[in-house]
Order: sequence, then structure tokens, then C-alpha cells
Amino acid sequence: MKRLFKAFALSMAMMMSLSSYAMAKGSNVQIKVRGSRKNVATANVEVNGFSLKSSYAPYVDGNRTFVPIRELTELMGADVKWDQGTKSVRIRLKDQDVKLKINSSVVYVNNKKTQMDKASTPRLTEYVRQNGDCKTMVPLRFLSENLGFDVQWNNAKRVASISNGVVQAPKEQVKPIEKPAPQAKEAQEKSKPAPVEKPKVATEEKRTAAAELPRRAEKPKSGKPTVVIDAGHGGKDSGAVGVDGTKEKELALDTAKRVESLLTQQGYQVIMTRSRDEYIQLAERARVANNANADIFLSIHFNSAGSDKAKGIEVLYASENNVSRKKEAGDQRRLANEVLKYILKETGLNNRGIKNRPELAVLRLTDMNAALVEGGFMSNPDEMDTIKTDAYLDKLARGIVSGIVSFDQKYL
Repeated sequence: MKRLFKAFALSMAMMMSLSSYAMAKGSNVQIKVRGSRKNVATANVEVNGFSLKSSYAPYVDGNRTFVPIRELTELMGADVKWDQGTKSVRIRLKDQDVKLKINSSVVYVNNKKTQMDKASTPRLTEYVRQNGDCKTMVPLRFLSENLGFDVQWNNAKRVASISNGVVQAPKEQVKPIEKPAPQAKEAQEKSKPAPVEKPKVATEEKRTAAAELPRRAEKPKSGKPTVVIDAGHGGKDSGAVGVDGTKEKELALDTAKRVESLLTQQGYQVIMTRSRDEYIQLAERARVANNANADIFLSIHFNSAGSDKAKGIEVLYASENNVSRKKEAGDQRRLANEVLKYILKETGLNNRGIKNRPELAVLRLTDMNAALVEGGFMSNPDEMDTIKTDAYLDKLARGIVSGIVSFDQKYL
């Protein structure tokens, strides 16, 4: 089976293509853009040495390579703010500031108005064979060059490399994602979750040499576990913004405080990465957990997508098969499964399953069992009306706590 997987991975690596280069023979994907259905060739991309991974493949259309904005900007390490009301996105990286709008060729680069060719305009892409799920796709070359990245093509390896000179952590720390074992699918298969659609609003996933944090010291096991609760975003990083102006950072902090209170009542030692509206770098969040010798790390976020139809709960983890520092902590799916199970029981929202996301910094850099909760879609008006209520946030907090307690009783 491993040989078969390696052969498949090798064949995928041979399908790299980019705007002005000849396309390699590869697989096609059926999409629909602005009402027009077409078959397009898929493409692969590397950013600073890391492969862009998505269940929604980048593709080439009209000699332009389009990539999912969330996954691309994550690897770039950019700050992104998505405005659901105007269907526009602002991307900031160092001193570069780019504003794009779906189906518009007008772009603002460092507050200066410019025009891209119409064939390159950002678009909502419907993936026909994936239940019609939509992703916001952006032109790779235009965005990369305007954010200070160089684009190179390795013809021998058929690889499109996007680089801005940032030093990468050693590649062996994040291995290629392997096909999950059959038991890993148990939680998803029971409830038949919707296909994967990754969040639209990116967080700061910096890829620097400092990304490899010291490992935590061993401590004897006694009493209740130590739990670190991480309220996503904060300060200058608002995260997703709902159509009514609600900010993800506010919902995340509100939920985190409710979780802290419930866990404390049950005798757990709880550490918060932030207790107020402040910006904390991702590596620092992981460092807090590692320095505390925590047993569990739980990050709280809310989702957003280009489509206002996406809905439901998903829980992310970083497999120990992909991140070497996780091996001692054990099977990372177990915490994600327990938390997802009890959140669904409390909230009744759609089950989007657990997903292996080893590239996410707070999951990749923590030594202990860690999971990241996406507590519903702020881009879905109906779901937004629900998730911003006290009643829902109480249910979400109870589900998270019940999942943590169940995980503790079963595995710690």
C-alpha cells in the first residue's frame, strides 16, 4: 500500500504547471466558473519549499494558474481579512498590501489602484464532482509577485516554486500526508460529513527557522491534566468578519472564557494564551503550552468560506505521522474525535469531520495532544445568526469541555 501511495505522490509531482510554462500531462478536474462548466488541468505549487495542499486542487485556466486563497496565503505567512459583505479580501505581508474582489479586475496594491487582465480576476470556483462546493481562487502569478515572491520553474522536476527568501524549518518535521488508517475515518463515516472545504480566512502561519521550538521537559503525571485554551486571532488580527460585522476574534475569546470557567469548575488547571483582545504570534502560543508542560492544547476558531452555503463543525489536528514531535503524545486523532463528537451532540450542527492539518503552526509546534475547533461558518448568514448567540456559545463550550473530559478519562 505504501508503494502504491508513493507512486501516486510521484505522479502528482510530475503535473506541475504555471501560467507561462508548457503544461505537463496530468489529471483534470471539472469546475464551474460564472455559470460556465469546463474541464481544466490541475496544478501543484510550492511556497518556500512547502507543498500547497488542498482538497480543492489548483488548476490552469486560460494560461493562468488559479489557487485557493486560504491555503496559498497560509504558506506565504500573510495576514488576511475576508469581507463577506463585499466579497473582497485584503492580504498583508510585511510592507505589501493587496486588496482583491471576486469577479473584479480592479486591484489595490499598497492603496494604488491597478488593473489585472480579466482572465486573471479572482473567482468563485464550483468543484462539480465535490458536491458543488465552492472555493475562492486567485491568480497565482499576480498575487505572488505583488507580495514580493519570485516565481521559478524547475523543468527537470516539473515544480513551480514560489519564494520570498524566508528560511524554512527542516522539511522532515512536516512529512507528506499519508492516507489515514481505516480507524481514523470512524467519526466521519458514522455521520457522513460534508466534503472538506478549508476555511477562507487565513491565520499567520509563519515559516521561519525559529518555527522549531524546544521540546517540553518531562513531568510526572499526577492529578488533573493541564489544559491550554487558545482563543484564535486577537488584536490587529480580527480573523473572519461576519456579514453583520461580528469578528471571529471576539467569538473565539468569548468561547474560550466559557471553556476556561467550565474546566476550572471540574478541577482542571487551565492556562489561556490570551484573556483579552491582544495579538499573540502563533509560535508564542505554542511556546506557552510547551513551557507549561501542558497535557492538552485546544485552539478555538470560527470558519469562513467564499460560499454562503458552507456550514457545520470541523476539528483539525496534526498527525504524529506528519509531525515528528507529536509521536510521544500519541494518536492525535483521538482528541479531535472526542471534541467533535461532543460538540455535535451539544449543538446539532452539520458534521464536517476531523481533518489532518500538519502545516498549521499551533498544531505543528505543540508537543502535546492538540486540536483546533472551527465552531461554525460566519460566512453563512443563517449559521451566523446562531453562532453569535449566548445560547450557542454555551453549547459549544460545553461540547468542547465534554470532549476534553472524555479524552482525559479514556487516554490520559
